[in-house]
Amino acid sequence: MYRPHYAGKLLKESVDLQNSLQTKYVGNSVMWFKNLSSTQEFARRLISMNGVTRLNGYVIISDSQRKGIGRHGNRWVSPKGGIWLSIILSSTLHPSRITLFSFCASVAVSEAIDKCTGIKSRLKWPNDVMIEGKKVSGILVDASVDADSIEHIIIGIGVNANVNSADIEKKIEDYEQPYPITSLQEQLGTSCNTVEIIKCILQMFDKHYYRIETDSSYPILHKWKERAEPIMYRSVQVSHGANLYPAKVVDIDEDGSIVVMHKDNRLEKIVTAEYRIHFTD
Repeated sequence: MYRPHYAGKLLKESVDLQNSLQTKYVGNSVMWFKNLSSTQEFARRLISMNGVTRLNGYVIISDSQRKGIGRHGNRWVSPKGGIWLSIILSSTLHPSRITLFSFCASVAVSEAIDKCTGIKSRLKWPNDVMIEGKKVSGILVDASVDADSIEHIIIGIGVNANVNSADIEKKIEDYEQPYPITSLQEQLGTSCNTVEIIKCILQMFDKHYYRIETDSSYPILHKWKERAEPIMYRSVQVSHGANLYPAKVVDIDEDGSIVVMHKDNRLEKIVTAEYRIHFTD
């Protein structure tokens, strides 16, 4: 088995989880640590040192992160008890379809929460997992692309599992949160089995990843919509650089992008990496 050079001691759970997964791609190697600065940062360093060819499907997990990062560079507080992981992938898809990986990950997390805890979650565009209007999980997609191909993708997944959401909220008061957060432990009233949830997330993700790579008609967007909060015809505030303007959601494109209508009936396709969307109704 290929093991790239790294600094740090792997936990025993690395091998145990890897041997129990029985997946096609995701988790062909698992690297589980007690603490990292960031699983996304560690994944980027692995790719920089070793290239992506031999790293496809690698999973990096950390019990805690010192400098976890969410979307738009926001701080992601990652104490022990949560689920913090990154998946390294290659892809044959066109870069225009990269949003599908975010949908793939959020569907997998929602399915895993449902299966392992019985809790019903909802998905908020583009990549948040919600329980009763509170955020329990977020997805971060980092990618290296050119005009025609995807060099690599790193899927970051964070789940507030056995953590205290009040403690986390105190540490993120320095920037605005669009909605409150929660944890699986608080929803259940007792702690959950994080290893089983991680295993289930990776298995579900592997299934969807394999299908979107091999079947252009695979309905991952439909699966996302089945679990998503209502989005069509809702009013939004769009932020793009220094521009801020109201609009209304009228469609979700096949590539996962959201389409909004301006007051003058002009349509605009929203790319998640460049825009911020705030629902106002």
